[in-house]
Amino acid sequence: MNNNKEIIALDIFEALRLRPEMYISQVSPMDDKLPIIRNGKLQAIDKTWSPGFMHLIVEILENAIDEAKRMKGKMKNIWVSINLDTNEVTVRDEGMGFHRAASRHSKTKKNVVRTAYEELHAGSNFIDTSINIIGTHGVGSAVCNILSKHFEVNTTNRTHNVHYVWDDYKVVSEKKEKRAETDQLGTTVSFIPSPETFPNYKWDKELIETYLAFKQFLIGLDPIIGKNLKLHCNFIQQEIEIPINVSNFLPEDTLRISNKEWGTIILWPSYENSCSVSFINGSQCTGIHQRIINDWINEYFEYNLAHHFYETLVSLNVPSTLMRFADQNKTKYAVSRFEIEDILKNIFHNKIINSLKGSRITQEIEKRIEDRLYSENIKVIKKAQRTSRRKISDKYSAASKYKESIFVTEGISASGSLRQARDPETEAVYSLKGKIKNTRRLSDLTSNAEILEIMSILNMTPNEKKKPAYDNIIIATDSDEDGNHITSLIINLFYKWFPYIIEDGRLFKLTTPLVVCDYKNERKYFLTSEEFHKFSEGKSVSNVNYLKGLGSLSIEDWKYVMNNKILLKIIDDRSAKRFLNIAFGDSTALRKEWLAKK
Repeated sequence: MNNNKEIIALDIFEALRLRPEMYISQVSPMDDKLPIIRNGKLQAIDKTWSPGFMHLIVEILENAIDEAKRMKGKMKNIWVSINLDTNEVTVRDEGMGFHRAASRHSKTKKNVVRTAYEELHAGSNFIDTSINIIGTHGVGSAVCNILSKHFEVNTTNRTHNVHYVWDDYKVVSEKKEKRAETDQLGTTVSFIPSPETFPNYKWDKELIETYLAFKQFLIGLDPIIGKNLKLHCNFIQQEIEIPINVSNFLPEDTLRISNKEWGTIILWPSYENSCSVSFINGSQCTGIHQRIINDWINEYFEYNLAHHFYETLVSLNVPSTLMRFADQNKTKYAVSRFEIEDILKNIFHNKIINSLKGSRITQEIEKRIEDRLYSENIKVIKKAQRTSRRKISDKYSAASKYKESIFVTEGISASGSLRQARDPETEAVYSLKGKIKNTRRLSDLTSNAEILEIMSILNMTPNEKKKPAYDNIIIATDSDEDGNHITSLIINLFYKWFPYIIEDGRLFKLTTPLVVCDYKNERKYFLTSEEFHKFSEGKSVSNVNYLKGLGSLSIEDWKYVMNNKILLKIIDDRSAKRFLNIAFGDSTALRKEWLAKK
């Protein structure tokens, strides 16, 4: 048996027609979710498309845009026409035409126009690094010619007009003549894709419209060509010209962060089916640069899924040393995070963060994040409450018959005596270990066991306004700095998440005596030192004690307190919201300013 295989040598045309995917990506139709402009909005739309088929237009138009860049803004117009009946694409620019168009190339010995459109890796952009040219491989135009049934170029420079026509990569017409004074400078390229490579393929109008709108938008961002260059685009169908809308597709209200050399980042709130899009030197692509920018923004919002609530358009102009793509189609920016992150951070990070601060767009995104977290945390709270109800800790002593009042006390020592002095049929006690968590966000409720227990005991959840399990909630803390802080934290908990408890007059602060003494066989209690001194002046008092904390009250003292309750009702006055926000809100600057004035 002979296993030897003969070596087959293919010419350029045969090789490309046989394996076009090597140069223009997938040729056969594929299902994909693409950024599409529909109804004036950028949306993620399911499409069946051929990346290779679409790439033919990309190569020819981007050559014209590169010519505009080489002319440093002097070119004003490019015309694009797509015939939906015949698939013919025509791109015309008003550039300078081919350099030495009528001459012969020294290496290929062919006319320079033929060389550009027939030879792979023949182009004028290989060594031009002074500006951000889109085409850098010298492959696209020739590949488009090879994969076309009909390909035609007409170019006019200052001295000559040169016209070539190819059918299936064979020259069928060649014309070189002196330029007449009336001949307009520029280049026109027309092509019809090969039905052998692209059988029964038709241009997708939405894909074309989106691509051309992107191009016009990117042209507007370009510091070289943005002021003058316009795309004039139309479809032709049944010999009727239909203008293509290439106007702006972004929302009116956006955040825009720009750097003259490196490009632009634009951010806006997401909407139904919205999506982000990214470009490197004018080529639409994905890459680590998008993730880096999203990470900064997510970090600002303190939520790693914040990108669900905003979109970005990232257009970067990178130098040749960093302009590497994973494929010929430039769909994946192929640099590592290590290579690009520090550069982007130095240029864009602070600008992005400063733009986000205080903007209306930021407020909208924060509201959406808050709503999402609210929904998620309510589920967590309800689940935790179900678990908590099954195993309420020994810090809680319930009322046995009617749930009239619950005392929330500071520490186990205080609650021990209070449990003995209370009415066990109507009054409950729950003792805190110390200061509860400052509940700025709903997630703070889910991450604190004591707060979850309090909500479970009272049968309350933040999204439901209903009568608590106990008629009255009484805060019983020491009358010192720590006790007052705990009281404020508890008040803030109810004010922020259960305001109806305060509105209904159900939240109280227990006032306890500061001084106790014996006088004429009676136990006397005083709320303040001044009150005691005024009473004791000229009297013979004994057993004077200062009750520095609730733990220092005896059973006898607690019985007096419980039989002569002095309850301070917590109410919502005009200044409550302001001071609670200063004390327990997110702004450390407000707190520092307030403390400095005290």
